[in-house]
Amino acid sequence: MQHKQRPNILFLFSDQQRWDAIGVNNPLIKTPHLDRLAHEGMTFDRAYPPTPVCLPCRASLVTGQYPSTHGATNNHSSLPENYETRLADVLNNAGYMTHFIGKSHLSSCHDPCSRESAPFIHNRDYYRAWHGPWYGFQRADLAIGHTTEKHACGMHYGAWLEDQGVDTAKYFGNTGYTDYGKWDLPEKFHSSKWIADTAIASIQSSAESEQPFYIWANFQDPHNPCMVPEPWASMYDPAEVPYYTYHPGEPESFKTKPPHYQEITEQPGEYAAKPSDHELEGAGNVCHLEWNEKRVRENTAAYYGMVSLMDHHIGRIISALEASGQLDNTLIVFSADHPDCLGDHGFWFKSLLAFEEIIRVPMIVRWPANIPADTRSKSFQNLVDLPATFCTAAGLPVPNEFEGVNQLPAWSDPAVAVRHDTVIEERPYHSGFNQRILVTDGTKCVYYANRPYGELYATAKDPQQQHNLWDNPAYRELREKMIRRILDHEMNKARPRLSDGEQFQINASAYA
Repeated sequence: MQHKQRPNILFLFSDQQRWDAIGVNNPLIKTPHLDRLAHEGMTFDRAYPPTPVCLPCRASLVTGQYPSTHGATNNHSSLPENYETRLADVLNNAGYMTHFIGKSHLSSCHDPCSRESAPFIHNRDYYRAWHGPWYGFQRADLAIGHTTEKHACGMHYGAWLEDQGVDTAKYFGNTGYTDYGKWDLPEKFHSSKWIADTAIASIQSSAESEQPFYIWANFQDPHNPCMVPEPWASMYDPAEVPYYTYHPGEPESFKTKPPHYQEITEQPGEYAAKPSDHELEGAGNVCHLEWNEKRVRENTAAYYGMVSLMDHHIGRIISALEASGQLDNTLIVFSADHPDCLGDHGFWFKSLLAFEEIIRVPMIVRWPANIPADTRSKSFQNLVDLPATFCTAAGLPVPNEFEGVNQLPAWSDPAVAVRHDTVIEERPYHSGFNQRILVTDGTKCVYYANRPYGELYATAKDPQQQHNLWDNPAYRELREKMIRRILDHEMNKARPRLSDGEQFQINASAYA
């Protein structure tokens, strides 16, 4: 049964997945089901999160607002559950069934008073009885954490594991944050299977009720610790995966960048770096690990296995949609909250750095008769645009409070660009350290509030950002123009934050 009046919306979301970790962007990785979505829809080369950090990015997808507006700017903050502007409320009021599945991370898991923090997340009797509402979603089946972490067996996923007879103490809480390799948890108990099972049941229920749905399926992979069950743990030969490491000229080139680049590199270890900026309390999630090539490759092979396992279960969801007769009346969007460095440029994990490999995410959209098949687009996409775009696809007015913009014109024609640039925000602590990254065609500007330094790159000629032109007098005018564009973004809160199409050209002959 297909829903005639409004399309279903299926949002598939992964955690810490690189742009080059899907098959259509990297033939070394096996993701046949995501590749199918790409061949039946559109793949984007320039998709970015509103911020490259878990919680604030997810909060933006709930609210349709940038972190600087909704206020949950880092992983130690929380978005209030009763936040006034929420996409799910708009869809509920239009008759949608709304279901939040998988990793939530909308309130801090570091705050013992948070509903997403221990010990509350391990109150399994509570989660057996409670299934929402949650941030406007009518139903919630929640998880938090990643792979073998102790808190990864909490909330609804933990209750389900216990109901299956799983001894969670055997499989969770026994590895470190940087560990990788084979996980002895049977795959039938893996969170990706549980998320897919839950989504499939919801799809089938929707087909029976003939009610359109908005399902947000949040996978917890491929976030570290990179632990994965067989056969996925052995799927990739470490000798054949990319060796992510310093690029030519690094780390010497870090001397021309803001001090935290070099300081993190010089203070290796998980959460070890303490930058000199007194308002940058620590490096946070990004770090440098003194791993040899063998360890880097083994970690990457496990990471790739995690992606392939997740893709397998995404395939099961797609098959269930097809079997229920709802596939072609469903707008499917796949993306991720942020990438993982994996050793690229000498860094691990996420945030603080402006390299493309650390801020760009994969994105695929499929909606037959509305999105052309087997197409690629270079139009700028920001995930903050998804709530506005989902409303428009459903034939609903976009709330005035949404700051994202409707991307359907760009999704229907790869030659169309709704955005001419994009801004990525980051404020890692409740302090004055505040970063904005402006990405344009061929240039990138990174502005730090109240700091004497910044970053400016001619990315068309210098894609690895080796040459910081911030202090080069020849680029002062360009720098000031790009700073003004960033300030325009800052001063237009609570309305769509869209560029005016100004082009920031750089004199390539003067470059270097």
